[in-house]
Amino acid sequence: MKKKYLIANWKMYKTVQEATHFMEALLPQLKAIDGPELVLGIAPSFVHLPTIGALIGDKKSISPLSNSIQLVAQNCHHEAAGAFTGEVSAGILASIGVGGVLIGHSERRSYQKEDNLLLAKKIKRVLENGMQPFLCCGESLEARKSGSHQAVVQQQLQESLAGLTSKEIEKLAIAYEPVWAIGTGQVAGLDVITEMHTFIRKFLSDQCVSEKVPILYGGSCNPQNVKAIFNCPNVAGGLIGSASLQVDQFMKIVMALLE
Repeated sequence: MKKKYLIANWKMYKTVQEATHFMEALLPQLKAIDGPELVLGIAPSFVHLPTIGALIGDKKSISPLSNSIQLVAQNCHHEAAGAFTGEVSAGILASIGVGGVLIGHSERRSYQKEDNLLLAKKIKRVLENGMQPFLCCGESLEARKSGSHQAVVQQQLQESLAGLTSKEIEKLAIAYEPVWAIGTGQVAGLDVITEMHTFIRKFLSDQCVSEKVPILYGGSCNPQNVKAIFNCPNVAGGLIGSASLQVDQFMKIVMALLE
């Protein structure tokens, strides 16, 4: 069975006390789940990574699924080291046990003006340090309405993956997140999700990349719609935002992915 992925992106939410309480409530609920094919990622704020990592480490014997929980960082800097006040390098993240890094989330593309060429540098840094990049891509509402959505996503992928070999690309995961559906409550239709995941799969195939590269969907997923979304072709899981902030809601999504 192919691995399935579920990444909880907490964004800039939760104090360390709230993050701790969340994990203390979540981990026991995983005890009854025998799902080693699921990779469950928790992406908290930078300052919470050591705390979450310690909690995960203490619970490694709870269930097979506990062994598949990995720390995921929401970002990293594109340089290996240097005088970059307030930034965190891929090497620093790897040194505290981080296993994956979100690259190019639409909020960073928008607010921090990150472009594809910068993201390509970040991907290389993450790979150099033995972590898995989760490359986010997706079109704006304007691009969707104008019919240029596929061209936009193709350019994002081409430029962000430039210079990588097919073997290096196979170490990534791709997260398709239509910008117009993130945090808006507006979910892409199943036809749109199927279309875009099929398009991304074909792009990867054209780069001589095997089908083992997971393609996740992100964009207002919730317990009510995830089962249908996860059943779409080429959807290997989800990048979950607001619905990952409450344990009960997140566990419903976990169970939907395992069904």
